Amino acid sequence: MRPVIGLALGGGGARGYAHIGVIRTLLAHHVPIDVVAGTSMGAIIGGAYACGLDLHKIEKILKNLDINKLLGIPETTLQGIESLVGKTASEYLFKRADWRVHEPPSLKQLYEFLRLFTGERTFEELAVPLSVVACDIDTGEEVVLRSGKLYRAIAASMAFPGVHPPVPVGGRFLVDGGLVNKIPVDAAVAMGAEIVIAVDVGAPLNPHVMTSLDVLIQSNAITSQELVRLKLELMCQRLGEKLIVIRPRVDRIRIFQLRQLDLPIQEGEQATVEKLGLIREVIAKYSAPPEPALEKQPAA
Repeated sequence: MRPVIGLALGGGGARGYAHIGVIRTLLAHHVPIDVVAGTSMGAIIGGAYACGLDLHKIEKILKNLDINKLLGIPETTLQGIESLVGKTASEYLFKRADWRVHEPPSLKQLYEFLRLFTGERTFEELAVPLSVVACDIDTGEEVVLRSGKLYRAIAASMAFPGVHPPVPVGGRFLVDGGLVNKIPVDAAVAMGAEIVIAVDVGAPLNPHVMTSLDVLIQSNAITSQELVRLKLELMCQRLGEKLIVIRPRVDRIRIFQLRQLDLPIQEGEQATVEKLGLIREVIAKYSAPPEPALEKQPAA
């Protein structure tokens, strides 16, 4: 009898396309995936897999869409900041920040995009148990979603602050789960995972900070990186060698480069291949031998 195996898929924008390569490689080498937890892009790819969708079809759909344009996501950080400044000025001058009362058209567009992968499925209908991580914008609390409409939960998990408005779910307003739990190993454990394969699609810090904008971006990256390090350290203390971290080499990819699929997928495949031996070794070590069959007693 083998242990329950969980997959924790981290957030990272376009770098998260590496999750497609990771899952595809695990399945090709017959590594079972019993439960999935995802944040942001990890929630999108993990949710599509949990729905039973073919990963090659997901890749084709993504390649045929201009996702940046479709979702109003800027292609560079500078464009994102310019857009945020414009939105803030408009809201301040014209008092149009009414997302607490009415769902903005941008959210409805996001829902339609996510329905391409999830339809109207609920968590309860999924082939593989799934947890989706988001953050309550009013309290800063981590919110783990495991019920209701899947597309709405994923929208909440990927609602990038300043780009998308918060998503109303259960009376709370939720945004990008990466703010509080970028690689949700603990969410996978809470679903019963005994071995967790965690996928870290973060990038190293920029060693060439020059402008004030660079300093602002780097400051946020430092906070995020430190939070990831602490959470992984805590889970490593709990799981030991039963926590296996895969780190695809995606540092060349910027988070908003959503039309760039081939490179992160390839890196996800390569990084997983490099860990296959360790994964098999850990699964074998913690698998109980089958119980011997009971001999039939002769009839009296």
